[in-house]
Formats: sequence, structure tokens, C-alpha cells
Amino acid sequence: MNVYKINLNNIANMKKILPLLILLLLVFVNAHSQIIDYVKLDSAISKADKIIETDSRVFFKNVESLIVYSQGNIIFEKYYNGTCKDSLHRIQSQTKSITGILTGIAIDKGFIKSENEPVASYFPEYFNNDDLLKASLKIKDLLTMSSGLKWEELALPFDDPENDNMNMYNSGKYLDYVLSHPMEKKPFTEFKYNSGCPVIIAGIIEKSSNMPLDKFTEEFLFKPLDITNYYWIKDMKGLCHAGGGLFLKPVDMLKIGVMILNKGIWNDKRIVSEDWINKSTQSYFQTSFDISGYGYFLWIREMKINDDRTTKVISAEGAGGQKIYIFPEYNLVISFTERNYTTPQVSPLFIKESILPCLQ
Repeated sequence: MNVYKINLNNIANMKKILPLLILLLLVFVNAHSQIIDYVKLDSAISKADKIIETDSRVFFKNVESLIVYSQGNIIFEKYYNGTCKDSLHRIQSQTKSITGILTGIAIDKGFIKSENEPVASYFPEYFNNDDLLKASLKIKDLLTMSSGLKWEELALPFDDPENDNMNMYNSGKYLDYVLSHPMEKKPFTEFKYNSGCPVIIAGIIEKSSNMPLDKFTEEFLFKPLDITNYYWIKDMKGLCHAGGGLFLKPVDMLKIGVMILNKGIWNDKRIVSEDWINKSTQSYFQTSFDISGYGYFLWIREMKINDDRTTKVISAEGAGGQKIYIFPEYNLVISFTERNYTTPQVSPLFIKESILPCLQ
């Protein structure tokens, strides 16, 4: 039998150096932590609030809400130009980001095996065995906007007769419209914005779970987040418009951002796996929009703080200025809603001129 002797001198020495080790650890942590200058942040928010309230330019008059969440609390929340706290707001393509989260929940719960499943296994009636390119389409290709489907959307005005997004909406049969499209490229080779991609995923979630998308969302996402007031646009078959048809209160959309910030947890409850959040928030493709990358229905950017440093920013974005900006290194989430569909949006300027200078 082995006998272990305790050296009392060693214990005494450890007691002497332990405070020094703790001090060194704290210095290391502080040196490598990200800090917000809250004096600057408060000043920046106050200045932005005053401009939104008083500036006569139309794009400021189109701002509806600004909410700032930091270190576990909402530190600023205000509504403008006729909008109030309980107003439902069409979040446009932020709906896609929620659809991405729902996909992760469906996988976590075993309804869907993985994002690498072929789409054809859910909708064989739309896939010809001879079309090997279309047969190779996977759920992941939809999540990353790299489906390879022939589709024209952002390059065309809303009222252009060739705009596929509007044609899908007007068809009244969302799934039929998008799944009937031919392929033009190999999947997962190039980013091309396509609001039909989340619609296909909505159909997959419904088929796999045997639940309508709105009921699935209510059960597994909205109830845990205490979201009770919402509205979905649906087609004539009852399918929710998963690409841009959800109405939420701005503060409820902020909850989605906070849950993403917290790696899938809300109020100490796991909503979606950390693995899914990690997959969703990495960039798979460079987009044609500024310096943006794209994850699973989320925009990924490295934003410049100064000449030597950048910080990762994750965002859920919708037409007209619906934005949730997530700064994971700073435990910061910023929400904007606007009506700037044909006028410059305020939030990108606010982030660049007001928020980034507060980060250290």
C-alpha cells in the first residue's frame, strides 16, 4: 500500500504565494478582456436619442425604436415617431434568423437528423432522379444561402415582374413556387440571397415535426422566451412566410439576440444547443454586401475598432432597417427598427460613429 506524506512546509509556501498567483491571474484576465467605456456609451446613446427626436431629416423620422442591452440588462429602450413598446413590427428578413434557430431546435429534438440531410428526402415530388445537381441540395445549403437555385431578388426592384421574392409571395403557394425552380449552380459554392430558402426549411420543419411552423415556434421558442404577442403572414395553404413574414415587438426580437449572445441560453434555460449557435455564427461565404460574411441566416462581420483591432459582430437584419447587432466579445446587443426602405438607414451609422468608439 502506498503512503502519501503531506509536506507542511510546501503548504505554508503555497499559502504565501497564492495571493500573488491570484493577482497575476486577475492582471492576465483584465489584459485580455474586452471593455466598454460606459461614459462614452451613455453619451453616444444620449446624443443619438436627441438627434432622432429633433433632426428633421426623413431617415431620422423613420426610426421607430432603439434598445441597448449590456451586461445582463437593458440599459436603454425608447420608441419614436408613433411607435410604442407594445407595437407589433414586421421584422422582415430577421424572420430568416429565427427560422435558422428553429432548424437547430428541430435537430436538437431529433425531428431532423442534421443540416446535411438532402432536401429531396422531404419533397421527392419536386426532384427528378436525373437532375443530380438538384438532388445534391442539402438543408445546410439553404441555411447559408448557397442553394444554387435560379433566383433573382435583391438586384431587382420590389415591383419588377422578375423579382422572385415578390412572385413567391404573390403566388399564394410559397413552397410550390420555390421548389419548382431549376438549378443554376452547384450547391454550397456561392452565396446568393434567396428568400425562398427559409420557406423550404419551414416546410421541412413542418413535415419532420408534424406541426405547423407557428405552433412549433410557439412551443419550442416563443413560450420559453415569454413571447406572447406576434403574428405570421401565411400563404393560402397555411404555411408561414419564414423568409420575412413575422411580426414581433422590438423588445421580443431583442430576446433572440440575447439568447444568441448567451450561446442558446435564456434565463438559465437551454433553448437551442451551443453547438448550433457556434455553427450558425461562423462565416461560410463572403457576400456581395460590404464586408459581410454569412452564417446560418445570420450576417457575420469583423468591424474595425481602431487601427490595430477588430471585433466580431453578428447580426439579424431585415429590409428597411430592422437590425439586431450582437457583440459577443463585449456582452452587448443593440436593436433598431426603422422604416427606411428607400432612404438611408440610421443604425449602420450609429454603430460605426457611436458604438465602435466606445469599445476598448
